[in-house]
Amino acid sequence: MDYNMMPVNYILNDQITKLNYTLIPPGFQGDVRTMRMMQENLSKLIDRLGEQSAAAQALNRVITTAEKLRNSPDHLLYLLKDSQAKGGNGELIGLLKVGRKHLFLFDDQDKVREVEPLCILDFFVLPDRQRHGYGKVLFDHMLNGLNTSANKLAIDGPSAKMEQFIRKNYGVERLIRQSNNFAVPPDFFSIVSESKSGRCTPVMTGAVGRFSAPKPQSIIGNVIHGDEYQEANNAFLRWYDNKQVTSRAPSPSVEVEPTAYTAEHLDTETNSVRSPSPMKMNNEDAAKADQEKLPNIQKSPERPSTLKVEPVSGNPAPALSPAGSTTSRRASQLTDRGYFDVKFYHNKLW
Repeated sequence: MDYNMMPVNYILNDQITKLNYTLIPPGFQGDVRTMRMMQENLSKLIDRLGEQSAAAQALNRVITTAEKLRNSPDHLLYLLKDSQAKGGNGELIGLLKVGRKHLFLFDDQDKVREVEPLCILDFFVLPDRQRHGYGKVLFDHMLNGLNTSANKLAIDGPSAKMEQFIRKNYGVERLIRQSNNFAVPPDFFSIVSESKSGRCTPVMTGAVGRFSAPKPQSIIGNVIHGDEYQEANNAFLRWYDNKQVTSRAPSPSVEVEPTAYTAEHLDTETNSVRSPSPMKMNNEDAAKADQEKLPNIQKSPERPSTLKVEPVSGNPAPALSPAGSTTSRRASQLTDRGYFDVKFYHNKLW
């Protein structure tokens, strides 16, 4: 027992107290120091009851704490006390935590509904005080205060005891379980209207530049993404081909010049004029033009019939030295300046 704790009856005046993120009970009076002491004691009471709730429901984490309530402005916490317990000091015997959540839920037709209902986030009564009507008193106080009904509520992770409580006291025979761990009554969607958040799916803009080029078929892409990937790729290829065809400029029309008819085009048997084929005339004109240009292109200097060889110079070629050089070796072993030439007996080309 903690003797430094304030009595529950001193902190909470009413049997059922509604708290918000300020952790200030309605009707509490005192100075700043007393207010801080009260909030510290109330936080300990809330944390202790929240731990008991998580243990009773076999949860991995505590749902209800004073710190989480401070950080959730849209959540409300209802505390139920027994004013006669502990020698008249009072005791907290139950809690009910509610708040609105933005959810995407499936109805009976598997249609996704976007709603923002009031949710039961945590509901707990001490085990030794259960089956005495305390839970129904706490739940009815919340429904009357918020002007709602049990069919309009979404329950976060309801336990078997919670389902039995709803069925026994409010006639909800079953709950529709959702993938996000919430559960709603069957007539929930007929009562609660959809709440559009204004969020929209982003529009996919067409790729530009090199990213807009069609991609070849990918076997790995089919394995990873399935057949839908290939169908989408084929649809894009068809769209790309149609776009190229429509954007392609029409080819200019070919103008045919009037043909001059001569005597060779006259048909003597029928006394009519044969129209010459434009393609044939064009070919003939092109052949004549090529023949006119061909002599100028193929002209080349004539090849002489005889070749005349002339000497490069009139001086006779010098004789080769014994070492193979055209320059003769000096007769003396001295250089031009009178020094001894060590290379006198060696090849000049080494």
